[in-house]
This record gives sequence, C-alpha cells and structure tokens, in this order.
Amino acid sequence: MAKTVCVIGAGPSGITAAKNLLDQGLDITVYDFGQEVGGNWVFSEKEGHSSVFETTHIISSKAYSQYEDYPMPADYPDYPSHVQLKDYFQNYAKQFNLGPHIRFGTLVKNCVPEQDGRWTVTTEKGGVTTQKTFDALAVCNGHHWEPRMPSYPGKFSGTFIHSHVVKRFSMFRDQRVLVIGGGNSACDVAVESSRVAKKVDMSWRRGYWIAPKFMMGKPADVFSHQVDWLPRWIWRGL
Repeated sequence: MAKTVCVIGAGPSGITAAKNLLDQGLDITVYDFGQEVGGNWVFSEKEGHSSVFETTHIISSKAYSQYEDYPMPADYPDYPSHVQLKDYFQNYAKQFNLGPHIRFGTLVKNCVPEQDGRWTVTTEKGGVTTQKTFDALAVCNGHHWEPRMPSYPGKFSGTFIHSHVVKRFSMFRDQRVLVIGGGNSACDVAVESSRVAKKVDMSWRRGYWIAPKFMMGKPADVFSHQVDWLPRWIWRGL
C-alpha cells in the first residue's frame, strides 16, 4: 500500500510538491483554504490569503520562475502579471491531473506528530471538523497570508494599513503617503500610489540596491546570472 502524504496549500509550491510526490507513487491529499489553484496569485478584492495588487507582476523573470517540466507559454512577457501566473499554475495542475487530489475550501487547523512518525491532521470544512492520519506532511502554505504590523510609539491620526490589504491604488488618490520599508511590496506600493497620490515618501531603516528589471536588453536576473562569475565590485557597477 502506498504511503500517504498530506500537502498543505495548492499554491505554486504545493502543486509542484504534489506532482512530484505522485510521480513517486505516493497517495497524496492536498488541502487548500481557497477555492482554486494559485494561492497568493489568485487576486481578490477581499482581504484574505492573497496579497497581490491589481497591477502586480512577478519580480523574477519567467526564465527563472517556471517549472522545468512545464515551461511558461512562449507568448508570456518576461515578467508575467498575476493573471497570467494564476492561469499558468492552474494549467499546470490540469496538465498533471492534480484536481482529484485537492480539497478546496478546507482549513487545516492543527497538525500533531505521532510517536510512530506519522502526522494527525485536523481540518475544517463547512463547519465540520475532520481528523486524518498521514505518513508524511508537506507544509506549502506560503508566508504572505498573515500581515506583520509594526508598533510605534506616539499617535498617528491618519490611516495606518499593511500592504496586504491594498488591492487598488485609487484609495491613495490625493493623499500624502508614507511607505515604510523597501521590500518588494513597499516599492510596488510607492510606485503605483505615486500615480494618484499628492505625495509619496519612503522610510528605510537601511540602504537597498535598486536594480532595473532589464539590463543590456535582458531580464536583470538572466543578465546577472551570466556575469555572476565576475568579482562583486565589478558587476555591482554594471
């Protein structure tokens, strides 16, 4: 009898984990709280597991973001949009017949390791709680679904939100905006809000290297991979 594996999440990591586990002849069950394949890349106006904006594009090029056994369509741009990525992940799941193994709308509430090395997984769907024991557990739920809010001394009378709740940038129209941070989401919010806001400032606790998306006519990650044999002080100047 094939060993059983529980996979938590039907996003980019979960579906490829499921596909490769099936290739090994294992009996898998994938639980996902959402209603369709794609995880973080399923855009929704509602605040939830997804943290992509209306204008989000992937920051790594398709050359380094696609599955080796299922390349992205040739007509995709170098940096696909969230809509294209969702379609790509859903087509991947169809290509490898992952649908029958996925349980959508299912919340994983608890995972308990047993003495024999197996895992007892507690799930909830439609108000009904179920327990099932698996031989192995693969956690692929991502790290974008729960916002991490900072705490600052003093008082602020304006609107204080996390980028996770930002969906459309019209909410910043004619506003003075301070973006705290210099990561991917922070830069996206700063750029997109600047199109409609009165003024946008950014607050960084340290310096960042800001690289263009294209270098020498190629996606930046493709170009940097070709010159990463050079001393760092040289290619940083490129």
